[in-house]
This record gives sequence, structure tokens and C-alpha cells, in this order.
Amino acid sequence: MLSSPLSDLLAPYLVPPSQPKHRLFHGRGKTVPSLEWLTVDRFPPVLVATLFRPQEQAVLAELEACLTEALAGLGCQTLVFQHRYDAKAENQVICGELPDRPVATEQGLDYKLDFQRGQNLGFFADMAEGRSWLRERAEGCKVLNLFSFTCSFSVAALAGGARSVVNIDLSDAALTLGKQNHALNGFQDARVHYLPHNIFRSWKKLHSLGRYDLIVVDPPSAQKGSFMAEKDYPKMLRKLHKLLAPEADLLICLNAPWLDYAWLEQCVADNLPGAQLQSRLPGASGFDEAREPALKTLHYRYQRPAILDVSADGGQST
Repeated sequence: MLSSPLSDLLAPYLVPPSQPKHRLFHGRGKTVPSLEWLTVDRFPPVLVATLFRPQEQAVLAELEACLTEALAGLGCQTLVFQHRYDAKAENQVICGELPDRPVATEQGLDYKLDFQRGQNLGFFADMAEGRSWLRERAEGCKVLNLFSFTCSFSVAALAGGARSVVNIDLSDAALTLGKQNHALNGFQDARVHYLPHNIFRSWKKLHSLGRYDLIVVDPPSAQKGSFMAEKDYPKMLRKLHKLLAPEADLLICLNAPWLDYAWLEQCVADNLPGAQLQSRLPGASGFDEAREPALKTLHYRYQRPAILDVSADGGQST
């Protein structure tokens, strides 16, 4: 049961944002307990409401009426409900029509949205601060984008003047969408590699493409058969010294509500000697949280420890 009419609860959030942001309402942050099952995102001309639990028909009708009334004021014409529960995700167009080429626009860059993908539209709005951080630091850098998905970090790095980027992800389909994101922003001719490989079987290939000035680590938290954070994050961090330049930066990310900052920071301390924590990045605008956020994003500065000797061929031994 809702504590108040749904329209009253959502009204403060359904106004044109005073600063650029995609997330208008973040029920998952538990700041409005009766609406923990709902998020609302704005990708003009599309407004997307994601429902994480099934709702009674009366609630759906009220939500539809509330959001439909708000569309014009938010610069949108199309309303989509994504029903994400019972181990599936269905995108339902409630009113209007999807544009031929829907995109999310952020800091002058466009990222393609794919409403046929199901659960993930191909763009994670909560990583806005991470992309901004990378863009500010990428000039002249060789960048490695681990678990690159649709390559939004790569696009941001190139916009910031990166010398080259290597994107690696197990999903060939995600990398194909990533190539389209580069083309959308005029980076189709940039020095970019796309590797549709399992990271844990590709260290030699990654090493052959060079030591990196900046590495982004943004894995799934629990993807059976691919990556399980508690088991695989330490294993991955132990291998990074072979890929890092003698001095480098890392963006260490994890979206896992059950693992806190202390776990992630200890994981880095235990498994990547030479990495010093610089800062915790703030959450993206609109992603208000009642408690510690699910998404943790950390900036580390790496300096190779003296105990690691570099051999003539670029390998390392201890």
C-alpha cells in the first residue's frame, strides 16, 4: 500500500531538472520507502519507468496517469514501462512512439539506447561521475577498459584526448553497440581495440597491446559463469600490475549492495601493492541514497613497488 497518492509522492521529482541528469526518481535508494520498487529516467524524448516488483492494476493506472501528465513538461513524448522482475525484463511502450535512434546525451556525447535488449538499455546513467572523471584525466593516455560493455568509458576517454583505448568484454553484441557509440561521436577512426574475450583468459593479449596509463575496472557484481565479485575481484587485481605503467591511475568500481566500501578498499589493499586510494567519487545526480550506495567508484594512484622488477621484454617477476 502507498502511504500517500502516488502523484503526490512523485510530484517533487517530475520537474525539469536544474542540472543535467537522467535519473529523476531513484526509489532503489530507499529515500521513499513505499516506492522502493520504482525508478524514473529521462532520455528525451523518452521517459522510462522501471518497475522492480509487480503492482496491482490500480497502481499501474495511477502511475501511467501521473507520468503521462508530466511528459510535456519534461520535454518528452513517449512513455515506456520496463517490468523487471520474475527473472525477466519487458519494455512496454505506454504512449507515443520510440524514436528511430534513441540516445542518452551526456556532456555533449551521445550513447545509443537499445529498447530491444531487455533489462539493460546499453547505458548506465549512474556512472556519470566516472565518465566525467575519466574524460578529465585521459589526455595522452593509453586506456584499458575492462568489462567495457557498450564502451561508454571509451567514448568519454577519447573525448578527453586519450591516445588509445582497449575495450574488452565477453559480449560481442555489447561491443558491437560500443562501436556504434564511437561512430555516433565521430570516433570511428580512433585508435581503439575491441576484444570479445574472457578477461581471465586474455592477459597475454592485453599485455601485448601495451602497458596502460589508466585502467577502468567495472565488472558485473554477480554474473554466473563470468564474474562473481567475492571470488574474482581479488584474482583480477593480483594480475593488474602486469598491465599497468610504472605510474598510472585506476578507476575501481563495483555495484553490489551487499559489499561495502570497506570490503572493496581492503580488497585493493590486499591484492594490488602500490595502489593508493585518492578519493571516492560522488554518486551521479538523481541517485539519492538513504544509506551507503550500491555503486562504489574509487580513484587509485598506482606506483610500481620497488620489489617488482621489469625484465627486458617488458614482463615482470617478483
